[in-house]
Amino acid sequence: MVEMALTSDAVLFDVRTADEMSRAPALEGAVPLDVLSDRFDGALESWDRHRPYFLYCDTGKRSRLACTMMAERGFVHLSYLAGGLAALPKERKLS
Repeated sequence: MVEMALTSDAVLFDVRTADEMSRAPALEGAVPLDVLSDRFDGALESWDRHRPYFLYCDTGKRSRLACTMMAERGFVHLSYLAGGLAALPKERKLS
């Protein structure tokens, strides 16, 4: 997360499902976008492929999947939170 704080114009995406977000709120400033929804693929078309994107989910698996999907479509500055929200220290969690 430090890398994101040091990156100008970065976008933080919460790629969890709506059900997961109802149990634990998104991190401050995160844009919710479920990687498993039909909306995800369509949204990719309108995003700047050279802008830095940081993604997270509960465990890191779907955010890694989202990064792979984005890289396959030409996005070049991608990072995800390994281990997801579960890897954050308890004092950093918002739930």
